[in-house]
Amino acid sequence: MPHQATTGELSVLVVKPDGYRSPRVREYVDVLLDASPLSVELRYEVCLEDEDVLDTWPKFAGPKYPITAELLKLYLTSGPCEVIVVRGPEVVRRCAQLRAEVRARFGTSAFANCVHTPTEPHEIGPNVEKYLVSLPTGRPFVRHLDEGATVGITGRLAAVPRSVLLSEARAFWRTAQEDGWRAAWRGRPAGGAYGTCLLPGDPHSVDHGMSLIADALPGLTPREVISAYVEAEVEGWSCLLSGTREQARDLAALLTAQGLYTEVRAMAAA
Repeated sequence: MPHQATTGELSVLVVKPDGYRSPRVREYVDVLLDASPLSVELRYEVCLEDEDVLDTWPKFAGPKYPITAELLKLYLTSGPCEVIVVRGPEVVRRCAQLRAEVRARFGTSAFANCVHTPTEPHEIGPNVEKYLVSLPTGRPFVRHLDEGATVGITGRLAAVPRSVLLSEARAFWRTAQEDGWRAAWRGRPAGGAYGTCLLPGDPHSVDHGMSLIADALPGLTPREVISAYVEAEVEGWSCLLSGTREQARDLAALLTAQGLYTEVRAMAAA
C-alpha cells in the first residue's frame, strides 16, 4: 500500500541539477538539515523527465505558462537531482526556510535557484506521494489539477505560434547552458544617453511579465524578450531601451503602472 502521508508530518526537498552539481550547495543543505529538528525519511538521486516536472508543478501542464513550462523542463531535466523526503514539526515552514536560505546564498533566477519544496497546501501531499512513493516504487501517479491562479501569457506573445515560442525558449536555454548566461543576453540597446532598466522581483507569472514587455516593445523578438527578462533576474537588471530621458521615462512609467519594477539610468558611453 502507498504511504498515506499527512501534510503535517512530511514534506519534500528537491535539490535541482544546478544545486546537485555544486558541492557547496549540497554541503550547505546538509548543514541546514543537521541544524534543524527534521529527520530524513528517504534520500536518493534521480534524473527527472518532462512528465515528472509537470507532476511536480501541474499548473505548467496547461496552456497558460508555455515559456515557463519549457524552460523549467529544460532546467530540471538537465542533470541529476537529489530528493530528500523529511519528517518533523512545522515541516513545511522549516523546508521553506531552508529553501530561502539556500536560494539567498546560491540562487540567481527562477531557472537557477538550486532547491524546490512545496509550500501551497494543494501541492504538499501530491509532492510527497510523487517523491516518496511513485518515483521510488514505480507506482502510477495521478497528477492533480492546478490551472494556476495568476495571469499567464497574453497579447503579442500569446499570438506567436506555440512551436515558434518554444523553439525560441530552447535556443535561449541552449546558448545559456553551452556558453554561459552572458552569452545568452541580447546586449545593451544602443542609441541614447538614458536607459529603461528592468529590475528583478516581478510579481506576475513569468509568462505574463514577459508578455507585458513584449507588448511595450513590439520590435523585440520572443527570444529577446526572454533574454531581457531572465537577465534582470540573474544580473540584477537589464536594459530594455536606450534613448532620450523622456523616452526612457515613458517606458518605465508604462511598465511600472503594470506592476513591473523599473528604473531610469544614465547610460555610460560604450
